[in-house]
Amino acid sequence: MPHRLEIALKPDLLDAEGEGVRKKAAGYFNIAVDSVRTVQLLTIDADLNADQLDAIRSEIFTNPVTQVSDYNPLDIAFDWCIWVGYRPGVKDNPGDTAVEAIEDVLDCRFGEEEAVYTSRRYCIRGEAISRSDAETIAGELLSNDIIQQVKIFHRDQWDPDTGVG
Repeated sequence: MPHRLEIALKPDLLDAEGEGVRKKAAGYFNIAVDSVRTVQLLTIDADLNADQLDAIRSEIFTNPVTQVSDYNPLDIAFDWCIWVGYRPGVKDNPGDTAVEAIEDVLDCRFGEEEAVYTSRRYCIRGEAISRSDAETIAGELLSNDIIQQVKIFHRDQWDPDTGVG
């Protein structure tokens, strides 16, 4: 059963990556974005127990001083959420590195059908942003259509229990 770990900077810290997206949206496309918060996602498709999952979250992927993380979708306000992940069959080098780290910490080996997949979601705030604006940001700033896939959610479409699905 896959487990999705979400990791983000604490809300009081500047999200430099998000700020870069905000500035580029304004500078390149004249899209008024109030803020962008980035969330790193790790989809862990491996047979692991609750203790192992907690060790992965706390010992490998989360810096307790600067980050928050959870296996449930993080509650970050947005008007638009853009998820960007690798297309099936595209090499996910960060995912492979995550597998190595997990194997080292847990002293185990992943099976042939087990893997870690990395992706990001961008929580974008801005009342005046249209779906077309969100699509422009996704296609022109956040993804490469050749190797990545995108899902765009309006705040009214978001299910906080399932997240990006």
